[in-house]
Amino acid sequence: MLSTRLDPTPRPATRWDPSTAPPRDRTLHDLFDAQAALRPRATAAIHHDHHLTYGELRSRSDALAARLRDVGVRPGERVGVCGTRSLDALVAFLGILRTGAAYVPLDDTVPLTRVRAMAEYADVQVVVTLPGSACRVRRLRTRVDLAAVPPARGPLVPPAVDGADCAYVMFTSGSTGRPKPVAIPHRGVVRLALSDLVDQRPRPGDRVLHAYDLSSDASTIEIWSGLLGGACLVLIDREELVSPAALEAAVRGARVTIAYLTTGVFHHVARTRPEALRTLRFVSAGGETMDPALARAVLTACPDTTVVNFYGPTENTVVSTAHVLRDLPPDGQPIPIGRPLERSACYVLRPDGGLAGVGEEGELAVGGDGLALGYLGDPALTAERFVHHPAEPGVRLYRTGDRAVLRPDGELEYRGRTDRQVKLRGHRIELDGVEARLRAHESVGEAVVDVDGDRLVAYLTPAHANSVVPVDRVLQYLAGWLPAPAVPSRLVPVPEFPVNGAGKVDRTRLRALTSPEREDPRPSAPAASGARDLRSTLAEIWQVVLRVTPSVADNFFDLGGDSLLAAEVVTRTLAVLGLDARHGSELVRGLLLAPTLAGFTNTVRVALRSDGRGAGSPLVDFVREGRLGFAVPEPDGPEPRWAEPREVLLTGASGFVGAFLLARLLRATEARVHCPVRARDRAQARRRVLANLTRYGLDVADVEHRIVCFPADLAEPGLGLDHEHRAELAAGVDLVLHSAAQVNFLYPYSALRPSNVDGTREVVRLAAARRVPVHFLSTVAVLAGFGTAGVRHVDEDLPLAHADRLSMGYAESKWVAELVLREAADRGVPVAVHRPYEVTGARGTGACNTETAICSLFRTIAETGLAPDIPLPMDFVPVDYLAEAVVHIATRHRTTRRTYHLTNPNPASLGDVIDRMCRAGHEIRRLSYPDWVGELVRHVAANPTSATAPFVSLCVDRGNRADISVKEMYFEGVFPSLGRDNVDRDLAGSGLSCPPVDAALLDRYLDYFYATGYIDRPTPPRR
Repeated sequence: MLSTRLDPTPRPATRWDPSTAPPRDRTLHDLFDAQAALRPRATAAIHHDHHLTYGELRSRSDALAARLRDVGVRPGERVGVCGTRSLDALVAFLGILRTGAAYVPLDDTVPLTRVRAMAEYADVQVVVTLPGSACRVRRLRTRVDLAAVPPARGPLVPPAVDGADCAYVMFTSGSTGRPKPVAIPHRGVVRLALSDLVDQRPRPGDRVLHAYDLSSDASTIEIWSGLLGGACLVLIDREELVSPAALEAAVRGARVTIAYLTTGVFHHVARTRPEALRTLRFVSAGGETMDPALARAVLTACPDTTVVNFYGPTENTVVSTAHVLRDLPPDGQPIPIGRPLERSACYVLRPDGGLAGVGEEGELAVGGDGLALGYLGDPALTAERFVHHPAEPGVRLYRTGDRAVLRPDGELEYRGRTDRQVKLRGHRIELDGVEARLRAHESVGEAVVDVDGDRLVAYLTPAHANSVVPVDRVLQYLAGWLPAPAVPSRLVPVPEFPVNGAGKVDRTRLRALTSPEREDPRPSAPAASGARDLRSTLAEIWQVVLRVTPSVADNFFDLGGDSLLAAEVVTRTLAVLGLDARHGSELVRGLLLAPTLAGFTNTVRVALRSDGRGAGSPLVDFVREGRLGFAVPEPDGPEPRWAEPREVLLTGASGFVGAFLLARLLRATEARVHCPVRARDRAQARRRVLANLTRYGLDVADVEHRIVCFPADLAEPGLGLDHEHRAELAAGVDLVLHSAAQVNFLYPYSALRPSNVDGTREVVRLAAARRVPVHFLSTVAVLAGFGTAGVRHVDEDLPLAHADRLSMGYAESKWVAELVLREAADRGVPVAVHRPYEVTGARGTGACNTETAICSLFRTIAETGLAPDIPLPMDFVPVDYLAEAVVHIATRHRTTRRTYHLTNPNPASLGDVIDRMCRAGHEIRRLSYPDWVGELVRHVAANPTSATAPFVSLCVDRGNRADISVKEMYFEGVFPSLGRDNVDRDLAGSGLSCPPVDAALLDRYLDYFYATGYIDRPTPPRR
């Protein structure tokens, strides 16, 4: 709680001077436009030999804004930017702001797991991809390739937004390590960019260094201070930032006058080459505690440079206070963090919330125009950290968690973090204090102290280049100053600290660099040089894909890998090592079985020594796998009201089909729909389901109160639910729609069994006691074995067979799941199996899941201009029709044990799709199937992130007991024709009919691909 009594006469350090306040209601793009109007030909930014004028930046951002509006971006939305620091990133930021939306930097340098979490937590549905970058975010509504945006049609009139609206979302991890999305308003950035408290504001003629990653706070002050001041941004590469000599050359060569550095970089330069900053008129450091001795070195070497210590959290738009370094304090005394910027306020608070006196330590709270709007999607944390001012209604403050003191001269002094106080062996220890004491030793440059179990570990750099830290002397020194529990058990000298993209010490990399190499725990002989070379090559591939440098014992999936990234790693491995594409499935299986770098290296080594045909999957007794595995109890409890359900269990609501099933259930029934979702907690589960509905344009705002979301996992016993929750569902649900599955065409049966087979057993177990009807979403792929066995027609109720011919783990897992359900039906559980053919976009909007094999085929044809001349049926089942049909059958007909073939009575062929693409303007050449497969393999080798990379194995792997590829098993004349008597009978009189796959439907899908950026629209169209 904050104090209810504040000093009515604000102290000098706690208030801004209103006489120099920046405009608080203007937006960033509005203020930029004012600069562009004044100096359209002036250079706004340069990067090596490329430059961008203010007029060009205005025009290109207008063009992007127009494109974003065309794809449905509206004010208040959050739009991701995938890429790295570049001139194009400036265009993307401004273009997004012009739509009234907020930008979310999704930097290429950030590990994939974090990038995807960032996109999810910020509810990013649309992404702008910068040239040279790939969009690694999935489950998006729209992707916009900046390179493909047409020129502006004219000046764009931005929508009405003001200073209080969100401008961007930046992320901070805090103590949990989970990305926390901080929403920053325009006025916060305007306050930062136009502040001139310490002469830091750029003017026309200034050149401002832009050296930090887009997802770092430092880039915010670089970009917007420069552009709103009419200055020129000078972009440099990361290698130049971390090398003092290269930094000096870049600064002098580009005539940089202003540099906003992080403290880590500032210290590194100060220690090795302080004169590198001599030509600057202004330099600042921020983000960590400034070392007085190093600051003195810069002041001595750069007498004409203004040197400033900045302080501020992300939640207060980067900088809250500033202190100009003039007379440095005596040795051992910290450098102040200074006074608040204009339109800012700072308060030092006692533990009871009262206002601390001069010289009294307390928690620092900050406020004013820089204050963030809060943490997106986390009202509880927002309420905890952003508190109301007790004496000024409507005014908010942010509790920083930093300890500070207000000095007699009105300056604030930083004393460390409240959350860096640890308790070891009964003693409270201030880690910041230990680090400060280490830095005070004459031989120590920088210090980082971490907790490792029940001991402290300190990482040290030498005070001078090429010198050695005397560890024993430093330990003796610490023992004379610190209590025994605060003396680190281990001192680890390193030449220099690794720095992350934000310019701060990368503690994770530091630990990895200095810990003993984590070798594979299995005993082995020392690796030969060739083995090390192979492992190094594969480590580089993992690093490119995962954005993380792996150790030999790191688990691919623990580092953020998933099925699609596994496909990319395998594709890159095949290309780099020149392996035949038929090894792809073998390498994927090996990665699943031994997912460490060491294990994958062994798998690849075996493949290199083999005859080029690859290894097959182990034999599986699929009939035995399909046993139910538990006794169905006697009926017990109230009979389910399936015709007028009050409670429905829907699995897969975060997927494509599940989204439309959920929307249909909400419209066609009055039921509450219970949605198990893989998520951390209920809030995240709900956020994922609602975001999924939004992705496909499904508006359920008026009925979303009937959606009940909770975390669960199909692969876990009992669906990962506690006993009480599981019992509550079993006792209350009237109907089960089981559409969840792990859909993967690369993984073997063994990898998919936990989710697709065991998960189905758990669903049946939950429904069995009350005989709740279970409607299972399967696939026609379970019937592929009939075709290669010579069966030409399959009716709906024909018993399953030929699992040994399916040749694909996903189809095998669904086949076995159907067998489980058949036994459950034999024992009295009402079961219906729905087998749709190719589930495609909605009839009206064309909205579809573009992460499918068929969509990737269309995209690859468009990208390469090559198509296979094959008899591949386009048996499309629009997803909204499918959802309506399933819900109708489930609520209008008593469930027995029927199977439904949800196919299209009027399908088309791949040739029809190619004809429509050509008519739209694509130039496409048809090839024989073998020739096309060869071109496909070459295309994917050259483009490992291609949408079709996960599906190449379908074209190169041979079918079991058939001398054709898996893809050819689905060709007309091989795949059997399917009966649909049950569908026709149970939908009769419903008014539901599957639309024909005609030119109108195909064009609607193409329009959706073009509008969402999935496929580039050909220009100009062929007439």
